[in-house]
Amino acid sequence: MLYLEAQGVHTWYDTSHILFDVSLEVHEGESVCLLGRNGAGKTTTLKTLMGLVPARSGAIRFNGTSLTGREPYEIARLGVGYVPDERLIFPDLTVRENLELGIKKGRASGPSWTVERVYEIFPVLIPLDRRLGGYLSGGEQQMLTIGRTLMGHPSLLLLDEPVEGVAPVVVQELTRQILKLKGMGLTILFAEQNMHFAQEVSDRAYVIEKGRIRFHGTMHELQANDEVKSKYLMI
Repeated sequence: MLYLEAQGVHTWYDTSHILFDVSLEVHEGESVCLLGRNGAGKTTTLKTLMGLVPARSGAIRFNGTSLTGREPYEIARLGVGYVPDERLIFPDLTVRENLELGIKKGRASGPSWTVERVYEIFPVLIPLDRRLGGYLSGGEQQMLTIGRTLMGHPSLLLLDEPVEGVAPVVVQELTRQILKLKGMGLTILFAEQNMHFAQEVSDRAYVIEKGRIRFHGTMHELQANDEVKSKYLMI
């Protein structure tokens, strides 16, 4: 079932035109990646889908409901969770307190999350339960941020460069954890530069460059397309 759809989206920052006629779709239960270099438009795409940056034109629909013109809190209430690349944890609160801040009333159609269930997905956080967020490593903070977003009971998760700046061992752990979430039926769209990570967790890929979608296909098709990889992904 088509779950998230963007058609002909144009986004501006003040007088700067950033996204040009961006169209993409994510089906229920899929994991789809948006690949591109720094400054290609990945973050702007996710922020536009979340309503943090309004689309100047085009249409965005989630589970049959139009998101165009909606505020981010309204989109979150519909079941969309957003994990920014800045992580934005509260450094003076404990891990558990950070998670509890993300609690929202559960939706009948989506999974229900508790702190204990988050710890089942991210067991590395269990011994850190009472540690202040500011004393976590980058990888631990990333897991905490994803866990806090899950506490809002999303059915669609938007992840902005989840493995940027974390150690290879953490990338491996996040790979396992995201595959677990996908296995639980969560629909995932994430922006990323790490091609290897994307191959491990994605069904399909979009490649964006200078605010335009340049490629769409399965991960196998992308892996076999040397021209796209060398031209737009520096591979």
